[in-house]
Amino acid sequence: MVSRARLKQRNTKYMKPEGFTHYLTLSELSLATDKDARYLRRLEAANRIPKAKRVQVGQLSVRLWSPNQVNEIHDILSRMKRGRPSNG
Repeated sequence: MVSRARLKQRNTKYMKPEGFTHYLTLSELSLATDKDARYLRRLEAANRIPKAKRVQVGQLSVRLWSPNQVNEIHDILSRMKRGRPSNG
């Protein structure tokens, strides 16, 4: 279980371009799934959850997941078991 003290949410509205207001940033997805952001980054890099759309905000690249992707991620995480995945 992830400590809520570490998952303080900042105001990220300025990071979302027009048309992406319903999309979730990494920190918002972390709060919505109750998973650590580092864990979600690793799952994305391993192609175990859908890739986020990358949006440039100045020099910053922001990950944004659509509402459909968020629902899919919830389903994937609910079916995951603890430990390493099987080799088969």
